[in-house]
Amino acid sequence: MNHSYFVSHGCFDNPLQRLIMVRILMAGSMDGKGERVLDNQILADFCCCSRQAMFKEIKNLERAGHLHVRQIGALTTGLKVRLEPARGYTITPPGGNQ
Repeated sequence: MNHSYFVSHGCFDNPLQRLIMVRILMAGSMDGKGERVLDNQILADFCCCSRQAMFKEIKNLERAGHLHVRQIGALTTGLKVRLEPARGYTITPPGGNQ
C-alpha cells in the first residue's frame, strides 16, 4: 500500500491519529518513505492538542503498527542545538511497504 494513500484513506481510531499521520507525511517527500524528524512542539501545535493527548495517540499508532518512533536526544540545526527533544517517525503501512 502506498504511504500517502494509507495516510489519507487508512482506518484510524480517531481524527487526531489521522492528523498526526498527515503532519508526519508532510515533513518529507510525498512518497512517504523514510524517517521524518519532527520537534514535539511543532507536532502538538499542528494538531491543536495537548502534548499528553498527542503522545497518547502516537503510542496507540505505534501499538497498531502504523508508525515507528525513534527518540532523538538533541537536534542540531545549523549552529543551534535544540534543548527540546525531537523524534524520528517512520510511517509503516500494512503490507510492509516501507
